[in-house]
Amino acid sequence: MPQTTVEFYRVGPVLGKGAFGKVNLALHLLTQGMVAIKSINKTYFKASCIEDEDSQIRKVKQEVLILRRTQHRNVVQLYEYFETQKHILFVIELAAGGDLLNYVRKRRQLKEDVAKSVFKQVIDALAYCHSK
Repeated sequence: MPQTTVEFYRVGPVLGKGAFGKVNLALHLLTQGMVAIKSINKTYFKASCIEDEDSQIRKVKQEVLILRRTQHRNVVQLYEYFETQKHILFVIELAAGGDLLNYVRKRRQLKEDVAKSVFKQVIDALAYCHSK
């Protein structure tokens, strides 16, 4: 099987940004499937004063190992992982509805039955992750 590269994807708009990178919408060119690509800029590792670069990279690789073993309806699935010279990239399941924070913000408050349902899903996912 050929090594995955960013050329396998048509990268689209940014879906979100975090402290260490960003998430883009992307189209897998062979399957025509929509995915999200989380990219972590490697220069962050060099700029951080908290930990050495090797330790930070080990933590990212640990995340990959955990996500590869994770299969739960409330946890996004990792499809593949690869690196470029400047980035570490996670190809993950697209959660087309957006993130939970924006879901709640958009509605300002949730009705009790909806909040209970959302909370149960979060707790189920968290319990599953802790079991791994």
